[in-house]
Amino acid sequence: MNLALMFNVKPGGEIEAIKWSKDNFLPDISIIVLDEGSESLFLWHGVQQGLVARRTALRQAESLKGHGYTVGKSIIGRDIKKIKEIDARKVGKVPEDTDLDKDLQSLLDQKFTELDNFIITFQEGAVAPLPTTPTLKEEQKVIVEPKAEIKPEPVSSVSKPLQPVNYVPKPIKPVHSEPKPMQAVGSIEAKKPVDTASEYEDVGPLPSIKDKPEKTVTPSIQVSKSSLTSSAKVSFVFSAILDHFDDIWISKKNDGSYSIEEMDGPICTFHLKEGSKINFSTNSFNRIDPKIKTAIQKKFIELTKLI
Repeated sequence: MNLALMFNVKPGGEIEAIKWSKDNFLPDISIIVLDEGSESLFLWHGVQQGLVARRTALRQAESLKGHGYTVGKSIIGRDIKKIKEIDARKVGKVPEDTDLDKDLQSLLDQKFTELDNFIITFQEGAVAPLPTTPTLKEEQKVIVEPKAEIKPEPVSSVSKPLQPVNYVPKPIKPVHSEPKPMQAVGSIEAKKPVDTASEYEDVGPLPSIKDKPEKTVTPSIQVSKSSLTSSAKVSFVFSAILDHFDDIWISKKNDGSYSIEEMDGPICTFHLKEGSKINFSTNSFNRIDPKIKTAIQKKFIELTKLI
């Protein structure tokens, strides 16, 4: 039986299960919809949701995707495969968000059966209660008597002798060595070298140290002038925007374009064309003050003159 749940993401990041209803989708909140049937999580953001709130809701959705939601002894959504994030501001403008919103609305329009703990199922005639942890009645409770504590016997700190008490050591026999014959002073045999060398004897020349160490060649890193120019222009855009917004979020998309957002929404999107030219999207700077847009453009032009 496939189950589904709806969650509200609170401002502090905590999520709470709520009643399954379209009325929960308000402009200033984020909603998570867990659907076991499609093995996915829908993460919906209202048009008034800021950047920080949307990032917080995304972290909670990723946590649900990885661990599921525990109710009693059951885990709902343990096989979730993907997160479908929808920005209400982009519905009707961006094809991806528009298609995902259609899938979500289709799911919300289906007939469902309410179970316990705000859980629903799209299967007709489903049994309502979910298994929970059973409790023991008074007559079923088992009284466990404490076991008697067994104290270990004290161990003497004096070690026992390894030999019996009446042990008598055997006398040690003296070793008699025959005296070596004395050699005459100045004889040839007395001048023979000893086989074992002392650590202070000269055992040969020490290895020499080279006066000039060999030089190591470090490979040079070649960077084209066009690449440096492109990087400089991208950083100029960021610098010009930071003159008017204290906190911005910069992300690089799979197609190589850059997206810049602030706490209340997107600022602009641009990509680099051939010849290191910055090309902004049509929706860039639409929601900010035109005077700020003009100031950003002037600052960017001034910085590019430094190249």
